[in-house]
Amino acid sequence: MDIKATNGYPEPIGSKVGASNASVKKETPAAEVKDSVVLGGKVDDVQAKPHKKWLFLNYVAADCNLTEYQLGNLDQQEMVGSDKNTHIAAFIDIGDKNNSFGEKWQDCRQYYITKDSEQGKLSSEVVKEYGPTDMASPKTLKDFLVDAVKRYPADHVALILNDHGGGFTGAMSDDGSGGFMSVPQIRQAIDDAEKITGKKLDIIGMDACLMGETEVAYELKDSAKYLLASEESEGGAGWSYDSMLGGKTLSTSIQKLQKALKSRIEVGPEEFSKIVVDINRKHSQDIPTFSATDLSKMNVLKDSVNTLAEAMLASKDKANIRSAISKSENYGSGYTPYKDLRDVVDMANKMIETSKDKAVKDAAKALIESVGTVVIDNENDPEAHPESHGLSIYAPTKASGQLGYGYKELSFPKDTKWDEAILSLSKPTSEEGGSQPAEPVKDRPDTWPDGTPFPKK
Repeated sequence: MDIKATNGYPEPIGSKVGASNASVKKETPAAEVKDSVVLGGKVDDVQAKPHKKWLFLNYVAADCNLTEYQLGNLDQQEMVGSDKNTHIAAFIDIGDKNNSFGEKWQDCRQYYITKDSEQGKLSSEVVKEYGPTDMASPKTLKDFLVDAVKRYPADHVALILNDHGGGFTGAMSDDGSGGFMSVPQIRQAIDDAEKITGKKLDIIGMDACLMGETEVAYELKDSAKYLLASEESEGGAGWSYDSMLGGKTLSTSIQKLQKALKSRIEVGPEEFSKIVVDINRKHSQDIPTFSATDLSKMNVLKDSVNTLAEAMLASKDKANIRSAISKSENYGSGYTPYKDLRDVVDMANKMIETSKDKAVKDAAKALIESVGTVVIDNENDPEAHPESHGLSIYAPTKASGQLGYGYKELSFPKDTKWDEAILSLSKPTSEEGGSQPAEPVKDRPDTWPDGTPFPKK
């Protein structure tokens, strides 16, 4: 099964389907280059490990400028490793990137993470090696999930997506293909894997920037039970794996889970999600914001946003509404379109303070209540982001009649009037000086939120 074939999937954004980076191994005869990845085979084709309580899956798109950090994440996970109650596995592609972690290798590997205290080297079991692999392909993600769920059976499954992220615009880039996955493509890959395995994810963890967003959570509402993500850009090291997965302290998430399970204390997805938030609370220098969202309740938030959108559309107080949005907590280091990601609660609070429209105020109050229902735990750096409450939302105030960046392809604008409400704010009154310069609308951003250029098409 050729990993680069789309087989009914939308083509990964910006990718060259069928392109290969096999040329990075010029010394290897073409006939010997493994240029395809076979995953998701029949049950009989997979040698399954014993059934355990938890399975933690790392999908690591490391063919980018984060390679060393991402290899370091797996190295830190080895400080804990799999045990009798937990599987920890990783599917990582580094393309032709150099790395300093032990033996020299390229392209893609599947690891079963085992305990090892030696830092700077990956010593875990190499389950399989693959050739050039497009991690931006939703088919790759789907096939890995199918294979891993069969290979490492467990009661609960957590998937951690590790790479660049750009909120609603997408994540999981691949320098080799020049593509990245849109949020709908991520959702489709996960849903297709569930149809094959019958196994629903308990947790989707986004170790990627800006993915703690209303539109992202709503897109994934039927794909897992909980979303773990950050509203803001992460530090290069991403999630605090040295603590989250054991490291040097006992007060850590999987280590806590393993200890509890050894004592026959059950730790479910909600409890584990809160543990991860608490661990990241202790490492706000890398994760200035971090939250756990109950995806099963996203329809409550969707309805509240839609009620606010309807009030905004009907309101004649658009100048004050626009002012409230522009003053609310935002993210993305000033880059477009990320700078227009606004904390939902802070935006609503600013509307209550600023607007003269009672319907808008009442809708904003209800929206705040709904966020409190959906976000089950949240941490934020009190100095950098004092008004971050767990989920952001896209709210540009200088749109030019359209939102661009693939926004209209998301389920959220299809199911609400939020996009219409936001566009209605882009027409200043004559008292405000008439029209304002609109920012150019593009199909995709120029950079990731840390300033890294998007992969070349």
